[in-house]
Amino acid sequence: MKAIARFWKVLLALLLVGAAVFIYFEHYTKEKAAHEIQKLQIQTMIAGMENKIAENLKYADIQDKLEPAKEELAASRLALYQKFPKEMREEDQIVYVLYLESLFKEEIFFSFSEAVELVPLSDSAVLEGLLITVNYETTYQGFQEMVDYLAQDSRIASIYEATIEYDEKEDLASGAITLLLYLMDSDQLEYTPPQVNIPETGKDNIFE
Repeated sequence: MKAIARFWKVLLALLLVGAAVFIYFEHYTKEKAAHEIQKLQIQTMIAGMENKIAENLKYADIQDKLEPAKEELAASRLALYQKFPKEMREEDQIVYVLYLESLFKEEIFFSFSEAVELVPLSDSAVLEGLLITVNYETTYQGFQEMVDYLAQDSRIASIYEATIEYDEKEDLASGAITLLLYLMDSDQLEYTPPQVNIPETGKDNIFE
C-alpha cells in the first residue's frame, strides 16, 4: 500500500497515457481516414470543374450561338416526330386495314396488335413499332407494285416479312405481308383520333 501511495502519480500518468493512446487509435485514425477521403473527393471535383472550364473556354467564341442552335435542333426534332403517330389504337388499326382493303381490292383478315419499344431516344421519347399482318391476292406484277407502294406510303412503315405462293399458269400471287408501322411515343405529341364518318342511323321517330 505504501508503494502504491508513493507511486500513485506515476500510475496515474500511465493510465492517462494509455487512455490517450486508445483515443488516438479509436477516434483520430478514423477521422483522419474520413478527412483523406473527403479531401480526395474535393480534389476530384476541382479537377472536373477545371476541365469543364477549359472545355468551355475552348468554345467561348460560339457560346452565343449555342441557344439558337439548340432551339433549331428542338424544332427540327419536333418536325421529325410529327411525321409519326403517337399511338395506334384498335380503331386506328381498323381504319388502316380499311385503307389497305381499298388498295388491295379485297377483304383483309387481321388481328389487333400492340406497339413494342424499338429505340429509346435521348430526350425520353421512344420509337415504337407495331406489326400488322394482312393477306393479299393479286398478279405477280400487282404484288411488286403493292410492295413498292407500301414502301412509299405516307404512313412510315416497312415490310417486316412476306410470304408468296405463285401460280404461274394463272399469274396469281397470294400470301401474307407483315407490316412494321412506326410510332413515336413522345410528350411533345398528342394522340389524334381517326376521322370516321358516322353513317345515318335512320329516323328519330319510328312511327313517321
